[in-house]
This record gives sequence, structure tokens and C-alpha cells, in this order.
Amino acid sequence: MWSSERRWLKSIRRRLIIALVGGLGSLLVVMFLLLDQMLDHHLYARLDAQLLDRARAVGALLASGTPVDTLMPEFREHGHTDFFTLWDAAGRVVARSSSSGTQALMRPPRMPADAPLYYDVILPDGHRGRAVAQRVLPGHAGQTHAAVITVAIERTDVDLLERRIHLTLLLVILLAALCAALLAIIVVNRGLRPLLRLGTRVASLTVEGEHRPLQDASLPSELTPLAAALDRAFGRLYEALERERRFARDVAHELRTPLAEIRTSTELAVRSGDACRAATALTVSLAAVERMQRSVDGLLALTRYESGQAQPQPEPLELRAMLDLQQQALRRAARGATRDIVHEGVAEWWTSSDPGLLECILANLLQNAVEYAPAHSRIVVRLQEQAEGVWVQVCNPAPDLTQADLSRFGERFWRKSPGHAADVHGGLGLALARTLAQVLGLELRFDLHAGELVARLGPFPALPDESNP
Repeated sequence: MWSSERRWLKSIRRRLIIALVGGLGSLLVVMFLLLDQMLDHHLYARLDAQLLDRARAVGALLASGTPVDTLMPEFREHGHTDFFTLWDAAGRVVARSSSSGTQALMRPPRMPADAPLYYDVILPDGHRGRAVAQRVLPGHAGQTHAAVITVAIERTDVDLLERRIHLTLLLVILLAALCAALLAIIVVNRGLRPLLRLGTRVASLTVEGEHRPLQDASLPSELTPLAAALDRAFGRLYEALERERRFARDVAHELRTPLAEIRTSTELAVRSGDACRAATALTVSLAAVERMQRSVDGLLALTRYESGQAQPQPEPLELRAMLDLQQQALRRAARGATRDIVHEGVAEWWTSSDPGLLECILANLLQNAVEYAPAHSRIVVRLQEQAEGVWVQVCNPAPDLTQADLSRFGERFWRKSPGHAADVHGGLGLALARTLAQVLGLELRFDLHAGELVARLGPFPALPDESNP
């Protein structure tokens, strides 16, 4: 039983409705009790004021010796509406109204002090009544031993009015409670509608489709942070899924040709039985395996940095010295026609960055410049100082490139022509360079001016003087 109630209360809608209905119902009950008390106090205050006025009038008539029944017919024998009784100090009845007959009013529960004493009584005619007792001085009421005078009137009409007021209030409170419950249900349902719509939109997201933003102008301000957090979470999830798909596509695309070469050369070597052909087949297979390894290593590096699994480790370094090292490594690895690489700009610039990641970026930019520059051409590496820091510029002639080709720079495995097939970086050099630049918080862009390709990387802020080694 308890478990089923707990399951039933798991609904936010039910909890809100119960809380609202309970709270409004409690408020209405409290209002009913307060109004009832106020009305009762008001009715009895008016009744008590009427009693006190009649008691004073009766006292005045008795003091003057005027028969009360003469001037106040409600105290006559057949009036049966008002009654009075006068007691002396010993508690004996001194006088009473004609309407009381032979039966006096009930004595007050205690002797009144200076203030009047109000109390409920059963009248001589058997009806319920309200009485006031007031102390009088001896001789004041026409009697030498008078002490207390009591005047009572029927309260039937007052009780009937009170019951009608109670019934009216009860009906109003019940109707208000029903309206409050209905209003609570409507308000809760309307209030939860944006949340339900948000849940429906979240449920409609699939891994096969595109990520549609959940945050829009129709959401209330309370749901905007939730939608923004869900957008960020789903955005990261969709990015991870896209990386996995792109990795699978790229691996399948790049490994298909090397695997076919290995298979073909191996089958030819097996069929021929010639040792020379077998050696040639092994050489072809080894070259294909090396290309496969470069492609897989590049893809793994891209995926690792794009997903944030690898974080940069910045340390002080000098840009000019790093460029010199990359230039020397490129010359040692160069084959065929050489290119002249010259340096311009500032001679020394200390900054803070990850040396390993920055070396990879610079190596790919220099390799890209060598691939697109004609033989015996000049490549200019410039450190250009600006207000925000130093920019690394690599400029080289690129007669084969067009402005439309720049939009594809950094696209995986894109090559302008087969002659530019990147044996060193497997067609992933610029893609890796762009990703690493984003990881380091640098900007990498390419421009083409009058047949010259300009790659700009930066800015590199200067280290404070005390940080320079």
C-alpha cells in the first residue's frame, strides 16, 4: 500500500496539485474559522449592547417607581420575549417581570463586579436566551436591599441568523475549494506544458538525425538553463558520434587502397614463385603498410585532440629557435628539388605554449609550403609583431592553387592533385594542424595573393620579462 502511494506521488503534477489544493483548502478553512469568529463576535456584541441598554432602562424605571410593563410592553405577561429579575444582597428575588410569571431568571454564575456580566441562560418560557447581570446600589432600583439586576432576551433569531451565516459561509468555502482545486489543476497542467514539450523534443532526438537545439524563445526563463545544459550535453554527444563516424569513414576510405595493394602484390608473388617478384611485392606491401600506419596515427591523433582526451602542457619556448629546428629537419628529409627557406621579422620571441603540439603544427605548415611551392622557389618564414603578439607567417609561391581551394584546406585526405600526395603526413597534415591550433587557442588561416600562399598562425603573446630564461 505504501509503495503504491509512493509511486503515485512520484508525479510532479500530482505533487503540485496536492500541495496547491491542500494549501488553498487549509487557507480557506482558516478563513472560515476567522470569519465565523468575527461574525459571532459582532452578533453577540450587538446583542450584548442591546441587553445593556435595556438593563439600564429597566433600572431607571425601577428607580423612578414607574411600572416597567407600562412603558416596556416586551416585559408583559404575554410578551415572552424579554425578562428581568432583581435580587437583593442576600440572593432573594426582589422584583421580576410579568413575562417571567412565577419563575425568576437563573442567577448569574458569579456576582458581577463593576462591569456588566454577560452569560447564556434558559429563559422561563424554555427558550434559549442571553442575559446581562449588573450590580446596583441599595435603593437605586427602588429597593433598600437591591444588589443585582438581570435582564434577558431570547436569542432564537440570533441563533437562526448565525446558523444561516454558518451555512452560507460553509457553502461559499466549499465552492471556493472546488474552484481552487479546478484552478490548481488547470494552472499546473498549463505550467507543466512547456516542460512536457521540452521532454517531447528531447525524446524525438535520435542518433541517426541531426542535433536540433532545444533552447528557443518559447521556453520560460526557468527552463532556459535546463535546455542550455541539455544542448551542451547533446552537442558533445553528437560531436562524439560524428567523430566516431568520421573516423570509421576515414579509416575505411584510406585503408581500402593500401589493403588492395597488399593483397594484389601478395597474390602475384604467391602465384609467380619468383624470389625477385616476392621481394618487390614485400617492398610494395611495406610501403602500403607505412601509409596505413601514417593514416591511422593521424586519425587517432585528430580524434584524441578533438575529443579533449589530450590536453596541452604549455611551457616557455622561443619561436625562432623552434622554426630553425623544423627547417633543419625538413631539409634533412627533403628529396629531389630543394626550396630556399629564409627568415624575416623579429630575431627572438619568447612565449608559452605546448612544444610538442606547436612543433607538429609548424612542421605541417612548412611541409605544406614545400609541397605547393615550385622547385628552386623561395619560402619566407616571417615573425610579424603586432599589438596582440607575434604571428608566424609562412609564404610560398603556389601557382596551382586557386581561391576556391583555400576553403578545402584542412579537409581530411584532400589533395589538390595526385602529385601532392602527402607521404609524410598521410593527407592529414593541415587537418591535424587546424585541430592542434584550436587546442592551443591559436588562429590558423590561409590567404592567396597574386599566386602566393600565406599561412598565418598566432597570436603568440610575449612572456613577461622575468619569465624569459
